[in-house]
Amino acid sequence: MIQDGHTRKTSIPVTANVGDTVVVASVEGAWIYIHELIGDLAAAGDLTIKSGSTTLAHFSLDAGQGITEQDNDGGSNVPHFECKPGDDFILTVTGGTFKGGCQYSLRY
Repeated sequence: MIQDGHTRKTSIPVTANVGDTVVVASVEGAWIYIHELIGDLAAAGDLTIKSGSTTLAHFSLDAGQGITEQDNDGGSNVPHFECKPGDDFILTVTGGTFKGGCQYSLRY
């Protein structure tokens, strides 16, 4: 059994319409580390970032306004957001469509 093993960072495109969108599905026994989330909303609205049902961050954005959330300072690969085992990484959008990208890894 690997303890405290990490996968390589994976970059994926993100399109989240109004409502909940699972961006990274939970993997049994693994933490999801979100290293980067970047994108913008097509129309004014709210973007809520969640680990399962737990809110990690909330943004009110104007149409075309973007966000860039990256690893914490220091270059130590400390993830900006963490989802505990069993929780999906979810974006909840209330206006327009969020389009961008996400970079994540898994920790076992």
